[in-house]
Amino acid sequence: MQRALYRAERPEVFEDIIGQKHIVKILQNQIRTDTVSQAYLFAGTHGTGKTSTARILAKAVNCTGGTDAPPCGSCENCEAIREGRFVDCIELDAASNNGVDDLRAIIEMVKYPPTIGKYKVYIIDEVHMLSTAAENAFLKTLEEPPEHAIFILATTDPQKVRQTIRSRCMQLNFKRVTEDELIEGMDRICAKRGISATRDALATIASRADGSVRDALSILEQCMAAGDKELTRAAVLEYTGAAGEDFFLALTGAVIDHDAGKALVYIDEIVKRGKDTRQILKDWLRHFRDLMIVKYVGKAERIIGASTENIDRLRAQAKGVDAVFIEKAIRLISEYINLGRYSERPRILLETAAVRLAAPQGSAAAGAAGTARGTDPPAAAAAAETKAASRGSVTPAGMKEPEDDTPAGEVLADMIASAPREQTGDPDGMWNLIVREMSASDRSFMSLVGRNSAAAGYDEGKLAVTVSPGKLSFAQDKEPEIQRIARELFGPDVYVSLHGGEIRKSAAPESNSGISEDETSRIINEDISVNEVMEDVEDLFGIKPVMEN
Repeated sequence: MQRALYRAERPEVFEDIIGQKHIVKILQNQIRTDTVSQAYLFAGTHGTGKTSTARILAKAVNCTGGTDAPPCGSCENCEAIREGRFVDCIELDAASNNGVDDLRAIIEMVKYPPTIGKYKVYIIDEVHMLSTAAENAFLKTLEEPPEHAIFILATTDPQKVRQTIRSRCMQLNFKRVTEDELIEGMDRICAKRGISATRDALATIASRADGSVRDALSILEQCMAAGDKELTRAAVLEYTGAAGEDFFLALTGAVIDHDAGKALVYIDEIVKRGKDTRQILKDWLRHFRDLMIVKYVGKAERIIGASTENIDRLRAQAKGVDAVFIEKAIRLISEYINLGRYSERPRILLETAAVRLAAPQGSAAAGAAGTARGTDPPAAAAAAETKAASRGSVTPAGMKEPEDDTPAGEVLADMIASAPREQTGDPDGMWNLIVREMSASDRSFMSLVGRNSAAAGYDEGKLAVTVSPGKLSFAQDKEPEIQRIARELFGPDVYVSLHGGEIRKSAAPESNSGISEDETSRIINEDISVNEVMEDVEDLFGIKPVMEN
């Protein structure tokens, strides 16, 4: 069976790593000066090379090739690590092996010296998934590891890793790979496989990958699977289920002209062609970003991966729209992209976004939308700015000009825009509201979590919450419901990050939850009688308890 492209093209030496030059420089210098650390924490988003770099480091410290810049990639030890049969390189996936017994097995093994190589290298992936007991068992070994052991911990969420573990490691942060670096890497792979790919095609793939090498190679493999010897942007759009630039020019032109009916017809046509509506939302967001770029940057082709003709079309459309509308569109579509992650009907989100953007900017609906998002509605003069010709509006290829001239759906836009949202920015207040909502349906939540937790901070949509270690597992069991309530209260961009730790003394029930001791007791005990408890015991265990007088 053929291996996936991202596995077949996995880098084997430091020079093959796409991006992450800052990390490569640090590791190469440590190897050259024989100052390799005994514990690393590789942190970064998925697909940025954490595990690949860990394996290359394992090769470098055990390489026998005699090169000045190890690893050589071809000696017996390097080949054994590449093939996964090197007994002194042990990998553990903490996402599925996160119990204390799994870590104890490593703790027992670490005592013994390496069998073949110079070092025993332990790579623990997704280390933030370890249970509390496993972390406790691992701490002492990580603090004083034997001289022959190197631990490399990898995680996509370093904030969930216990501080006592992070403090014992050298943390290296993997950045999202730039589009230019992705294009260069994919071009090299295509050349090696005898495929001619245009820069526009690779730029389209790179933009969809969002800084992830693995995602970029997965999309590239999907396009290469058709067997074409030439890869063009049109082919990439076709194979990935994305819409072309003419569609987004037409859709944007319709909403700028406040023609919601035409916009909905365009969406219906593109969906009937089998295009992915979630991807359309993402591409539409990028279209508005491109409009912003061409509006303010003279040589936009340096930033936008598009042909000269498409840049001219973007520039023509950008002349007829103001910056306030572009900002509103970017904010609104971003919100619907986040909602689309949890929706089974993403098409409705796309249609609703189009209707809201098509609503006249001076209308009540547009004003409500601006208020709900914290932005002022644009000036009335902006709404009067223009005609379809000045917008660069076109009808997408193969589509008929819509006959229905239905005005913008102001009622629907007004309903959506007027949906209440609690204010964000006050961590304590936000967590207090979440605790109240949780306690309304789960009386034990206040006693077990509410009184044993405190907000630690709020930054860029993430509400950090510290929970007493003994109550953390209960809070994590309730995490899906916590996330749901947080999104309902504060919007789709808010995420609650739970981590264990000591609670500040000031975080007493009165200050932490905003609810007094008496109120807490009432919530926990409300409507619970002795008879009800007796009935629950009888139903659960099949016995009739006897009360002592």
